[in-house]
Parts: sequence; structure tokens; C-alpha cells
Amino acid sequence: MGRSAVRGSGWFCGAVRLVGRVALLLCCIGALADISSAEEIANRTTIVVFGDSQGAGLARGLQRILIEDQRFRVLNRTHAGAALVHTESEWFGAIQNFVTHEKADVAVAMFGANDRLDFKDESGTTLRFRTEEWRAAYAARIDQLLKAMTDAGLKVIWCGNPIARSDTYSTDMSYINDIYAAEAANFGAQFMPLWNAVADRDGHYAAFGKDRDGVTQRMRADDGIHFTAPGYELIAGRVLELIPPPPTNMP
Repeated sequence: MGRSAVRGSGWFCGAVRLVGRVALLLCCIGALADISSAEEIANRTTIVVFGDSQGAGLARGLQRILIEDQRFRVLNRTHAGAALVHTESEWFGAIQNFVTHEKADVAVAMFGANDRLDFKDESGTTLRFRTEEWRAAYAARIDQLLKAMTDAGLKVIWCGNPIARSDTYSTDMSYINDIYAAEAANFGAQFMPLWNAVADRDGHYAAFGKDRDGVTQRMRADDGIHFTAPGYELIAGRVLELIPPPPTNMP
């Protein structure tokens, strides 16, 4: 009876030691996972998007295609209706507030859809769209945005506007895109043309096109200006090609 009790006690103690070792191993694995996760978060690339309703669609497109990729974080700081021809608080306020209180690695900007208008300069003089005076004042506002972003250490990707169903609108967007490209170059920012992101074989406007999976579906909204969700995901994918993934150990 005594020997059986000793053997039973020895077995029990051995089992306890085994359980303890397993628990310790699991704790170590958990600790390593926490360290790895912390490193991945530290290395994560944060993308902030500024702009109007087109920019908002692009931001949501980026969020959707990166939803399972923990290497990236996307911040939507757009404002539907934002226009560089409106008051400064509408277009500069969001960027100024962001660089003051938040941080990111990459800034993506998409403006212009609401900017085919006359506007008043700081002296109150009305500047007519497409005049040299309008162009110079508009470029100065772009420079103000670019300076704020680059001074904050952000890699800047400025997106051009796509071709639209309306020929008049498209012509005006092409004019504005030229200004964006020139000013972006002056600040070392990268201009991302999206003119033919969805177009037919001749480069004309097309409502339908192939999505990121190569499936043909509607890519432009009913207004002939904005994109559908698959369309925004398509251009988001193109923008993402310009952003190198962070150096993490994630599979």
C-alpha cells in the first residue's frame, strides 16, 4: 500500500511538472507572438488620404483591399465637396490639423472635381477659371498643401482626375491635372495619372471595364464622374503599387 502511494505520488508530481512545462512553453510562445505583433505594428505603413468625394472613394477602396493586410493602416481624412477654390478651412484645414496632431508615412491627395469655378484671391479680386491669374493662384494653393505634407515628412502621391463622360468636364480636368503634375514635381511628390484607369481601347470614357480580378463589370457611377466600389478598388490598387510594403516578418 505504501509503495503504491509513493508511486502514485511520483506520477502525480511528474504530471504536475509536465503541465507546468507545457504552460511555460505556451507562455513563451505567446510572449514571442506579442513581440512579433508589436514589431509588425511598429513597422506598419500608415497611409492618410486627403481630398474630396473622389478622394473619399479612393480611401475606402484602399481600406477594402488592405482590410486583411496588417502591414498597412489607412486613414480617411477627406471631405466630400472639398475644393481648392473654396475657403482655406475646407481644403487646408484637414491637412493642417492632421500634421499637427497625427502621423503617417504616406499622404495620398485627390482634389479637383469641384474646382472648375471662378474664385476670389486674398485681395478679393475675382479670378476667372482658366486665366493665367486663376492658374497662378490655384497653383499657390496646391503648393501650400504640398509644403505642409512634405514638411511633415510625408511621402506624397497626388492623384490626377480620370476622364469623364462629359467632354467639357474632361477637358477641364485635363487642364487641372496639368497643374497638379507640375506642382507635384516642384516638391518632389509623385503624380499619379488616372486618366485612362478605366477607358476603352481608344482611350475614351467607358462605364464598364475589368476589375482587379479581371472581371468585366460597371466601374463608373451614374454621374459619369465618380467610380463604383470596384472602380475605386482598381485605382486604389494602382496607387498601392507606388507604396513599398514595410519590412515586417508577417507571412
